[in-house]
Parts: sequence; structure tokens; C-alpha cells
Amino acid sequence: MKVGLPEQTLPPKVHGHESRHSREHEVPRARRQGGRLAFLKKIAAVSIILACFFFLGRVLYRNLGELSSYQWSLKPWLLALSFVFLFANLTVSSFAWKRVLLLFGARLPFQQCFKIMFVSALGKYLPGKVWPYVGQMYLSGRAGIPRSVTLLSVLLLFGISSLVGLLAFISSLFFWGGFSVIEVSLLLSAFTAFILIILSPPVLNRLLRALALISNRFRKGLIPEGVVVRGGLRDVGRIILIFVANWVIFGIALHLVANSLYHLDVSQTIILCGIFAVSVISGILSFFVPAGLGVREGVLSYLLGLFIPISVAIVIALALRVWMILGELLCFFTALRIKEPKLW
Repeated sequence: MKVGLPEQTLPPKVHGHESRHSREHEVPRARRQGGRLAFLKKIAAVSIILACFFFLGRVLYRNLGELSSYQWSLKPWLLALSFVFLFANLTVSSFAWKRVLLLFGARLPFQQCFKIMFVSALGKYLPGKVWPYVGQMYLSGRAGIPRSVTLLSVLLLFGISSLVGLLAFISSLFFWGGFSVIEVSLLLSAFTAFILIILSPPVLNRLLRALALISNRFRKGLIPEGVVVRGGLRDVGRIILIFVANWVIFGIALHLVANSLYHLDVSQTIILCGIFAVSVISGILSFFVPAGLGVREGVLSYLLGLFIPISVAIVIALALRVWMILGELLCFFTALRIKEPKLW
């Protein structure tokens, strides 16, 4: 025989009152936690940026004598010509995005791709890494492209760009010294094969299905499960070749801007190109830091300092940051002259 309290002794549940009361307390608590987390992220970002520039500045200060011993001679015509190649490099990047959109069955005129990419690109200088992507999805939506397609195309664009950038870094190892031609050739061949496998449409579609399942756990409908890559390996291969050509254009731009400040031979420029690729990727992966500020310069200065005086490497790294910002601003103001899509 079971002995227990009568049901009447238990207090009746008033579900509506309890849920409203709990929600009234949970919402402010969630806001406080979210605000606290955002504040901590800003503190972390500012701390990383200040720390990076502090150490770069300290090295420069300790090597002022060495810097003053160089006969710096700014070559304005080389600097001006470098902006021509930088503008071409950034323009080809927007064309590559147009080709990536085609893989998902989305079509945008080149002018609209250019405008959307470079109007939203300035968002990367804000704290957090999402703002350029948010801007790109918003403007693409005004042009009739679903947000999920834009998000996937941007992720794939970043993936291909990073992989080809690493390919450029591996190629630069031929000129580092300390690596045999056979070792670098084998590594280059293996990584090229890896790129072709990971970017083949069947593998990409499996990755997309996995990404859709993961994303739907956090926000349903962000990436529909039905979105697939419609192109073939030939289409993906063309995009890879576009990025390879674009790295060649960027390498020429780097050679011109670096030699407008300090003499680098062709082999050193190839090394600089590979190092720049690694530094950009490391800056992007530093999630708390807007546009990789400080992190990119630190990695670039350290690796480039293996081949030229560290103080000169820091000056070149800082100059390249300003150079890239000016190039992106040039594209931004050019993009504003394009009528469609409307910004608001």
C-alpha cells in the first residue's frame, strides 16, 4: 500500500503567471550577460591591438639608429603604379565572388558585385568580424540574392582565397633557403591535390549539408539544407585559377610598393607575398581584433625580419596596412558611383 500526500496538499501551478514572472527576470539577465560579454570582447580586442603595436613600436625605437642609417628615397611613381595593380587585384576579387555566386545558381552583374563587396568591406574595421558579411547579405538581399546563398558564397570565397594564399606561401619556400627543391615540390603537389579534393563539388556539398545541420541548431533556416553547389570541378578550377592570377597581380603590386620604400629583389618579393598571405589569414582568424589590426603587422614583421632588418620589416608592414586601407577606400568611393543596388 502506497502512502503519500494527498494531491490537494500540493500548491496548484499557475503556468501563465510563472512563465511571465520568469521571463521578466530572465530577459534582463540575458541582456546583462550579453552586454558583459560584448564589453569583454571589446576590452580583449583593444588589449591585443595595443600590445601588438606596443611591441612593434618598442622594436622600432630600439632600432632608430639603424633606421636613420638607411638612405630612404620615396619613389612616388612606383607607389602610384602600385595602386593601379592593387585596384586591379581588388577588382578581380569581386569578379571571383561573381563566379562563386554562379556555383549556387545566383547571378549578379559584375558592377553590383563590386559595389556590394566594397561598400560592405569597410565594416571589417568595426569590432567583431560579422559586419562586412552582414552588410554583404543586406545589400545582396536588395539585389534579389537570398541571404543564405550570400553567406555560403562569402564563406566559400574566403576558403578558396585562404587555400590559394597558403599555396602562395608554400611556393615562396623555394626562395627561403634551408628547404630542398624536392621537399617544397612534394609539399606543393600534396597541397594542390588537397585543394582539388576539398573543393570538388561532391565534397563541398557534403560540407554544406553538415554546415546546414550545425547552423540549424543555433538558428533555424539560416542555411537551408537544399542549397548545393551546382557547378562542376571545371567551374571550381576556374575560380582557383582566378585567385592564382590575382595573387600574381598582388605580388606585382607588393613589389612596386615595397620598392618605393626599400629595395627588394624579385625573390624577396615572392617571399613577402607568401608571408603576407599567412599574415592576412592569421589576422582574419584573430576573431576579437577588427581587420586583424596589429596581429597581421606582427606576423608580417616577424617573418619578413628573417630576411631583411627587423626595423625595416616593421616599417614595410605598417606601410602596407595604410596602403591597403587607401586601396579599399579607392574601391569604396568608386563603388558609390554605381547606382544598383541602392544602399537604402
